[in-house]
Amino acid sequence: MSPRTMFDRYLNQLRHQVLTMGEMVDEELDVAMRALLRKDLELAQRVFAMDEEVNAMRYQVERTALLLISTQQPMARDARAILAALFMNVILERMGDKAKSVAKAVPRVLLRPNLSIPPELEKMAQHGHTMLREAMRAYAEEDVTRAHQVTQLDDVVDQLYGETFFSVLARISKTKKADKVEAIYELLRVARDLERFADYATDLAERVDFMVTGQLAEVNVDDWNTLRRAVEEERQRLAELAAQRAAKKARKAKTSDSDPAAAAP
Repeated sequence: MSPRTMFDRYLNQLRHQVLTMGEMVDEELDVAMRALLRKDLELAQRVFAMDEEVNAMRYQVERTALLLISTQQPMARDARAILAALFMNVILERMGDKAKSVAKAVPRVLLRPNLSIPPELEKMAQHGHTMLREAMRAYAEEDVTRAHQVTQLDDVVDQLYGETFFSVLARISKTKKADKVEAIYELLRVARDLERFADYATDLAERVDFMVTGQLAEVNVDDWNTLRRAVEEERQRLAELAAQRAAKKARKAKTSDSDPAAAAP
């Protein structure tokens, strides 16, 4: 077998390992979200075992990549393929960590078994799944157009994160029970994990772009004016919530004044 034939065989093996790792992370997030939605400790524990498998696959990818580099001196596209695989390998391992972090929230959420899970979290996870799958498909097919499409979904996830952030803060403001506050706060942390999961999927897409074109550039760049407008919108929303609470409190006080019996214990 010629050196080039052997090289191509290992290069295909490397690609297969990265794709397999993507499938493993996808399943890990799925199990973690099911554990959270069902408040299932057994499922949450299973995620930890799955994450160990993802970590083991990471080292397999690294060994294959090192073997490729040591057997030949890859240039141009071959070198980019190996580097992209190594980059994506690290990103996927971090995505697995975020899925495990979602599972970590389950025991704390169970401090309040009747605590409802915001629907936005499930939507964020669904978009995260889509972004990961599309990024890996772009990698398999070397499709730059598909890779760029992945980044568009990140804006949707960011919006859902903002909605979750405000809804969770509103729930925290309505309770003074420490255990409930802790359980509700876990939902905010889960939202942050899912938002980062989507960010990492965008990073995967950027590595696909690099592998195919040789250009390594951020494809989802934050604009300062857009960020400032978002902050203003959030400030306005907070003001509206405060006004609604004040109006509700005023109506309640007015009702109590007009009907002394209603205010009686």
